[in-house]
Amino acid sequence: MAASGSSSWGWRKVLRLALTVVPPLVGVVLIGQAVVASIGGDIRRWEFVLGALCLCLTFAGRLVPEE
Repeated sequence: MAASGSSSWGWRKVLRLALTVVPPLVGVVLIGQAVVASIGGDIRRWEFVLGALCLCLTFAGRLVPEE
């Protein structure tokens, strides 16, 4: 068995990594998709807002304490 302080991945580390990597990627994809759609004249404000919110979720990952 691994000790408590060893290099095993705890649930907090996985949560922190997921919150700092996944939302920015989703946010960039949503904003990029909205920009491409707006070039054609279809302005989707909700995609811009949702993309910005996903980018702001990155800071939630910093609130998860490290082990």
